Amino acid sequence: MRSIVSKLMIAAVLLLGAQFAAPKASAVDLGGSIGLGVSLDTTYQYVSNGEVGGDIPERGLYPEHNDFSIDAITLSLEKVPTVGEGVMDQVGFRADVLFGEQSERLGFGFGSVYNDEGDPTDGAVSPYQAYINVLIPGGGNTLNIYAGQFTTLAGWELIEAKDNTNITRSLLFYKIPFAHSGVRATFSTGSLDFTLGLSNDWDALDDADDGKTFESQIALNFPNDGWLGVTGYFGDTDGDTRTLVTVVGTMTIADSVTLVADFEYTSHDAGGDRWGFAGYAIASLSDAITLALRGEYVDDSERVDTPELELYEFTSTLILTPFESVGNFETRLEYRYDKADGDDTHFAGEEDQHGFAVQLLYWLDV
Repeated sequence: MRSIVSKLMIAAVLLLGAQFAAPKASAVDLGGSIGLGVSLDTTYQYVSNGEVGGDIPERGLYPEHNDFSIDAITLSLEKVPTVGEGVMDQVGFRADVLFGEQSERLGFGFGSVYNDEGDPTDGAVSPYQAYINVLIPGGGNTLNIYAGQFTTLAGWELIEAKDNTNITRSLLFYKIPFAHSGVRATFSTGSLDFTLGLSNDWDALDDADDGKTFESQIALNFPNDGWLGVTGYFGDTDGDTRTLVTVVGTMTIADSVTLVADFEYTSHDAGGDRWGFAGYAIASLSDAITLALRGEYVDDSERVDTPELELYEFTSTLILTPFESVGNFETRLEYRYDKADGDDTHFAGEEDQHGFAVQLLYWLDV
């Protein structure tokens, strides 16, 4: 893994050097500058009924009990397309490559090590985003075309820890896809944003059958950072139809409290139906302290693999920014409670579970 990291870091330095330091006569004109971003996510987590070496239920990216974990080191490269003097100004790209323990958990890794049963035990690298972006200007409106792999439009929470307000991800986060490989078009006009796309199956680099998944989203932007988006995914997997619909809304009150609502519904011919709701309240208590609360409910009772199961979860996270001049370093403290109705053993042999976590985050944005 160290050799892979070293090679990528050297490549990034050479690429940036060619763009910014080389004489214009020998440099390749890409029509704009390239941004480099880095983020680090490291945690410690303890749960009331956890076992060392066993995975914590409903914690896909943070499954380890009583363990100090370097969860993710993310390297990002981006060139944002703009309307400039040359055609290449309108062509951009983005690549997000994740190293660390979460690389194998995302499912996009390569360089994996396999055990005697043939199962992957370690994915050294996970390139969860890598796409080309073409900007097509048209008056006051903009059309962007993306081709490659990009994160999903569904839901509110995202892959990178710095983009969320809690340490652990929600129950709903693991019920939807992480990313898609295909093409996507976004169009903005006034306060409305539209997205249409076509991709391979959920979280699939390659399509295992002839089916494709369609994506669509319509979003309305309100004053004071308000936002409402309705997203749909519709596709065929091995002859079975799968549908996902999410509705996400955000609003800010008095510049210090943000409220978020996330509703998700999935239907799969082979697996059954599932729906859930999550609510968030993020309050800025001071320049250095933020409190993030999350509560959610997931109804899995119609699923074939989890009949009668209903899940509840509440999370309270304290976000500390100790250095006011450095807003990209955070310490987070979290308490989480999970409960399962219909399965008395869902959480490592019990119907409920208490969890505590500490996280350190540092990042440099692209």
